[in-house]
Amino acid sequence: MAYFQGIPNDTTLTNLVSKDFEPKIQKGDLLSITIASLSPENTAIYNAPQNAQGPATGYLVDENGNIPFVKLGAIHAEGMTRKELKSKLEKDLTPYLAQAVVAVGFLNRHVTLMGGVSPQVLPMPGDNMTLLDALAASGDISEKGRADNVLVIREKGNSKEFKRLNLTDESVFYSPYFYLKPNDIVYVEPVKKKQDNTLRIISYITSGLSIAIFIIDRILK
Repeated sequence: MAYFQGIPNDTTLTNLVSKDFEPKIQKGDLLSITIASLSPENTAIYNAPQNAQGPATGYLVDENGNIPFVKLGAIHAEGMTRKELKSKLEKDLTPYLAQAVVAVGFLNRHVTLMGGVSPQVLPMPGDNMTLLDALAASGDISEKGRADNVLVIREKGNSKEFKRLNLTDESVFYSPYFYLKPNDIVYVEPVKKKQDNTLRIISYITSGLSIAIFIIDRILK
């Protein structure tokens, strides 16, 4: 099924959904925090492995929204963006490190793809991932999936939002679900297979012929 049907050639779509947003740090996030400074020997302790979650090690945001940090104690990271946490750490580390430069990333954020695509869990290390990015990373929608019926399931507090998108026209570019958020589930509806009745029909015909032959044979006798 072709995407974006009906869009004229050499056109421009305006007033699209904006990508200018930054996700907030949440409880349960595993953060990658690396530090560089003019004092390498003093920096090493801050870059030592921290909490582990599976194969990844980083700073785990606990149930109170905090991360433990060397010499700084518990830092409340929940609700901050990566840039805000970066700025806070660089400022708070000033007494301990000369000209510290901090980089913050996400280690355990992901989106899940299911249905008429190659099912998989895709890492989401940055701030933005579009629906098209996720589908392309999974190998795109196969002939077994419907591009006109893609369901995005999104957590919102203690509830879940369900939004169906149609990739065969430009409406997807105006949807706030075009940009995926952490833990989104993308479900591509599979194409319903038409039931093959050929074998059943042949079976009926064969049975009917057998009965007819039997009746004719008995009459002739």
